[in-house]
Amino acid sequence: MKKLLIIGLVSLLVFPVLAFSFEEMDAEGVSFKAGPTDFTEELSIPWVEVALYPKMAERGREVFVEVRLAAAVTEVKLKLDYLKEALPLYSDDGKNWSRVIKIAPEAPAGLHASQIIVAGRGNRSIQRTLDFVVKEDAQAQNTIPLTTISNVLVIENGEVIRQMLPGVKVTALYKAPFYRVRLEDGREGWVEAFKVKEPIDDYFLLGCRAYQEKDYAGAIKYFKQTMELDPKHAQAQLYLAKCYLKQNEDRAAAAELKLALALDPENTQAQALADSLANKFLNNKEYDQVLELKPALMLSLLKRKMEVAVVAPAPKVKVPAKAEAKPAPALQASQDILNNSVELVKGAKTSKGTSLTSALNSVLSLTRSLGTKIYEDGWKVVSASDGLRVIFACRQEKDGKQENENFEWKVDPDRKAAIPLNDNARLLMNRW
Repeated sequence: MKKLLIIGLVSLLVFPVLAFSFEEMDAEGVSFKAGPTDFTEELSIPWVEVALYPKMAERGREVFVEVRLAAAVTEVKLKLDYLKEALPLYSDDGKNWSRVIKIAPEAPAGLHASQIIVAGRGNRSIQRTLDFVVKEDAQAQNTIPLTTISNVLVIENGEVIRQMLPGVKVTALYKAPFYRVRLEDGREGWVEAFKVKEPIDDYFLLGCRAYQEKDYAGAIKYFKQTMELDPKHAQAQLYLAKCYLKQNEDRAAAAELKLALALDPENTQAQALADSLANKFLNNKEYDQVLELKPALMLSLLKRKMEVAVVAPAPKVKVPAKAEAKPAPALQASQDILNNSVELVKGAKTSKGTSLTSALNSVLSLTRSLGTKIYEDGWKVVSASDGLRVIFACRQEKDGKQENENFEWKVDPDRKAAIPLNDNARLLMNRW
């Protein structure tokens, strides 16, 4: 993967230029798209990479925008949804474009859309849309304690503002190949990640110790801290599931267990826990959880139910009145972009050519026929690490308690594509 140069931040340095790498970036921290253009677009470019970092931005903080192209173009602009004018990106060769911008103090908190417009000759252009979130001031990201392991230069605006020796404690504000750190005198700058030590192992070991001492709440805290620093730490994810099981929070355990299996599908301990928990849900007739954890098991059950229904139709179940949908959090992205994202998913077809809306209604009706109460909360759009997600949200009732149940799709507004993300959406798209 090609390196991303932080042009403008370190252009004045006389020592080696610092660089970002997409592969090294925290997956939750970067908004990123890559791939060739297709025949429907005005420009033909063999490969296009666009990135915005950090995805979770704070007012007054820098955001880095980078565009890497396999062919030279004449102009690249960035359009932020809360600004009237597009901002130009800069390049020395027509292929590598970048800009460092600050999130304005007046930028509204919430989800935003940035449109990167790549223009070539003859007024032809393509567009790539990246989403990001401006955080509420009261919801600033937790800081990260670091320890230097070699001589470290702290850089700000292309100048060295501090040199630190090994063993110095410092506080980081973001996680990346470079860390934004705050010094004891209040000044801030950037340091290279490989020259500092994160407390990942410390947090994980503290979590294991708390787990052994049956302090499951404390263990959950440490394992979550481990995951914040390393989202791919499969063992911490597995232990989170085990902690929730010890607290008899089966649904929370199932959610963590799914994530653990996604990180390490061959983990036999996670597989065994998933089998045991899915059978427990099946015995309790919590079919929605079986569907989430073991789709094959649920499909087998549905098939048997449908075969029985041919001989003796299931008794009608009185469906409660549709609960009033809870208002979704205010989203600051262009309303047109949000509406188009929902319509793109609703207008999709399943692999068998069925209208997605019809397929969704069929699944909900089938679930109700099994005796599960379903309340529909409707469509919403949220921001995720890999772009905008469109969610059909609903709730199911079991033993007087209501639990969220979603169908999730990733949308690419530039190519009009909808990709199912969770088991509910995948089953809907593949089997109806």
